[in-house]
Amino acid sequence: MTGNIIDNLRYTWKSPPKFGEDFFYLNTDYGKIRVFDTKGNLPVIINVPDGPNVIEHQFHLIKSLSKDYRVICFEYPGLGFSFPNNKYDYSFESGANLLNQVMKILKLKKVSLLFSCSNGYYAIQAAMKNPDKFNHIFLSQTPSTGGLLKWTEKSIPSLIKTPFIGQLTNAIYAKKFAGIWYKYALPKESLHQLNFTEIAQTSIHKGGCFCLSSLVQGLKKDSNTLLKLNEVPTTLVWGSSDFTHRKTDKTSIKSHINNCEIIEFKDCGHFPELERTNDYVKLIKERIM
Repeated sequence: MTGNIIDNLRYTWKSPPKFGEDFFYLNTDYGKIRVFDTKGNLPVIINVPDGPNVIEHQFHLIKSLSKDYRVICFEYPGLGFSFPNNKYDYSFESGANLLNQVMKILKLKKVSLLFSCSNGYYAIQAAMKNPDKFNHIFLSQTPSTGGLLKWTEKSIPSLIKTPFIGQLTNAIYAKKFAGIWYKYALPKESLHQLNFTEIAQTSIHKGGCFCLSSLVQGLKKDSNTLLKLNEVPTTLVWGSSDFTHRKTDKTSIKSHINNCEIIEFKDCGHFPELERTNDYVKLIKERIM
């Protein structure tokens, strides 16, 4: 049992605010989803932030990619200003279905994906169901589901993993959790820590969500789900200075994607696409045009 009903009730009557140019909301089966779209006729890359990151964290990455690609960035329910409804349970199936809905609504025939950490399982599940819709999948800090479960056991406080109590605790301390997260997820000397923390806490202060407890509880239910993908080229970029994943086996992803290419960024933490954006973009351009 998960306690995500508490998050659903918290956001049921809340109206998401309006943002500037290139932002809009999509009505989906899982609620209104906040989207940023550079538009145009270039090859499409869909990117999603890894909470507590929100779309604003991705701006430099989006700008760098937009010279050669149409970049669509959206927040999954329970993050930023995509408020969750009672149909979204954070499962692989829900995450994959939402991705397919976004593609259908925006009339996207074939895309590449740039997903990270647990969002990577949504990408894999979606590609398993419709491999012909995807050119390439780029992952960051996504181990096997078993590897993530072990990571969760060590890195997430027990209270957060407890249904209902976790959601209530999360609601009270969301900004504090966001601040603590970057201290451990980034290298100690990282110049990004202050900026990343400020963006995340500003989002929460303005009414954005960071439903970590519901996400963790929802993913745990899927920890034994069979994920096998070989039809879509996949690249995992691993930041080896991520303290939270210091004991995680990056090669474990091969239990899901046997032919997955693995590249290590030794001086990066949990967000290699944001910490070494230029190198990451170069890597992408070498693989898709």
